[in-house]
Amino acid sequence: MIIEPGANQSISRDQAQLRDRIAILYALSDHYLFLPFAVLCMAASLVGPHAVLSYAATPFILLIAITVAGGRLKAAYDRRKPVDDPAPWANRYTILSGVSGLAWGVGAIIWFVPGSFPAQAYLVLAFLGMSATEFVCRAAYRPAYLAHAAGSLLPLAALLVWEGGLYQMLSANLVLFFSGVLYSYSGAVTKLLDNSIHLRQDNVDLIARLSEEKRLAEGGRDAVQTSERTRSAFISNISHELRTPLSAILGMAQLLERSDLEKAQRDHVKVLLEAGRGLKTLLDDIIALAQQTDGTLSSPETGGDAGQAARTVARLLQPNAWEKRLRLSINVASGLPRVAADSRLLRRVFLKLVGNAIKFTERGNIGISLDSLNDESGLQKVRFAVTDTGPGIPNHLLATIFEPFAKADESYSGRYTGSGVGLAVAKRLIESVGGTIGVESEPGMGASFWIVMPALESPATTENPDEEHVAAPNGLSVLIYLPDDPTRSSMERLLTPFGNAITLATTLAQAATISSRGGFALVITSAASADGLAATPGQRTPILALATNEERPPDGADAVLRWPATSNALYSMISSITERGGEVVDGSKDDAMDAAIDAKAISELEKSLGFKTLIDILQSYLHTGEELATSLSAASDKEDWGQAGRLAQDFAGAAGGLGLTALSGAARLLAQGARDGANDKILSTATDDVLCEHRRVREALLRLYPDLSA
Repeated sequence: MIIEPGANQSISRDQAQLRDRIAILYALSDHYLFLPFAVLCMAASLVGPHAVLSYAATPFILLIAITVAGGRLKAAYDRRKPVDDPAPWANRYTILSGVSGLAWGVGAIIWFVPGSFPAQAYLVLAFLGMSATEFVCRAAYRPAYLAHAAGSLLPLAALLVWEGGLYQMLSANLVLFFSGVLYSYSGAVTKLLDNSIHLRQDNVDLIARLSEEKRLAEGGRDAVQTSERTRSAFISNISHELRTPLSAILGMAQLLERSDLEKAQRDHVKVLLEAGRGLKTLLDDIIALAQQTDGTLSSPETGGDAGQAARTVARLLQPNAWEKRLRLSINVASGLPRVAADSRLLRRVFLKLVGNAIKFTERGNIGISLDSLNDESGLQKVRFAVTDTGPGIPNHLLATIFEPFAKADESYSGRYTGSGVGLAVAKRLIESVGGTIGVESEPGMGASFWIVMPALESPATTENPDEEHVAAPNGLSVLIYLPDDPTRSSMERLLTPFGNAITLATTLAQAATISSRGGFALVITSAASADGLAATPGQRTPILALATNEERPPDGADAVLRWPATSNALYSMISSITERGGEVVDGSKDDAMDAAIDAKAISELEKSLGFKTLIDILQSYLHTGEELATSLSAASDKEDWGQAGRLAQDFAGAAGGLGLTALSGAARLLAQGARDGANDKILSTATDDVLCEHRRVREALLRLYPDLSA
């Protein structure tokens, strides 16, 4: 069944075929085109001696009337409804064609000149031309052509036979043969038209199906996009809701671990820490797996230093290897180019692979290697590999090891538990930057995980292999003002992984204001800005200026480092400045901050927890502290000292966990006074001391870590 556009009901395929043929018939029905043939025939008949114009013009007048009627019929057809049955319109056209043929038959009788074969031959020629032209317009519907040909050509053939003579008889046969041939050809033309009609109908059906499929596909796409947005929103919410309390739990558990606890309690805290870290890793992996798209991630223009990322991971995981008495070695080829990936992505993937190698290896060694290679097309790439001496991976697991939540057999999974998403995340991250990841392993022979990443054209700044390795500085509070984005990013990349608190200034005036307050071990700036910072009133923090080979060394800097430089050169310069100016750095700190917080304890927390986790803990503390301070102030106004004592005890517990000695001591004094029943004046003064210390702690923390205000 075919549905006509705008139709209210369906019609059969045969009806649709007839409808299209009739549409072609009416499209070609220009009757006035045949009037010139009639004019020529009428003019030829007037040459005879007995010709009468009015008599000769009668067929022409009839044909004009039929032409007008045909025009009106065509106009009526064009105004029809799409659902109209095509058969009546075909019949109407056939009747009109028959009438037109009879008019030509009348013309054949009137225009026929007896006794003049030239005039008769001319009339035959004109009628054959007329009939051929009529065939063109009526071939789409054979009955219409047959009705016209019978009414026009048969009278002419009969007149020729009645005239007698050889040529007249032959001319009559020629007329009949010509009409028969055209009639037979109309069948072939009809088949061709039917085929084209079928093809067009099939195309209409195909377009309709494709339109419907497109509509369904777009609907499905919209549904998927809506689902994706919902999923992203859910992931964002669950990330916020779970990560913040989990970070606080881990932070407090690490504080407990360093407390003076009995062995049994310390073991319990250790189990808590391991479980919390595992849960945090699983949460991060699941979120990354859910958020990762199929597209290719854009990498920074400067790329990433795979060698530096591998060294950072090795330093971070070295204690884990020592704990299991494993030897962890790293070998980075000299002249290694930078790769087209962000350094944080590299560290994240390297941590997973090296961490797994340490986890699954009970004895022996772990080897990390990086070298460059050229692929078949000559493009340079960097290959990272971590090889262990563990139990290896069963052959049947190699094909699915990078799939999310891959199932292992009981003998393997019983010994080595895991979430099954870490390697899947690593694979997606590496493939998102155009790299590949794989594994080679034999049971009992260890495993070797490898990554191949495209390299950038410019080589990385590599360290001299003969240069003595310098330990990276850690636990420092560093102010950085570097207008050049790549240099600033490199500085963050080289210092942040080791627990250094980085504060970024966006303008020279902001850098001068922040630096003059003190509280920083070092200021790193450009050579052009060093003298301006050194001239700032109250500036006593050591300044390290980064100068290019063309720049003049600034006079106000404590040290100048030619940039770009190796990480060893940077670490060595920072170490020499902080060791040489240790007393100056300590003396530059704000007295209020020294009294309010223990900077050394905060620095130790940052080294053990990491900058982000510490920020989460401090933000949680500040939020809790503000609530306690508000409640304590309200209790003091009401002179509800029992409630004030309980709030002070909570204050002491929260502050003591972060080493805030002054605040914790003031809160304990208030709690003790409330328990001992001290008078209102003493308790009010003690409350003011707690609130004052809280404000000083908050100001000191916000000054030391501006990220807390975000």
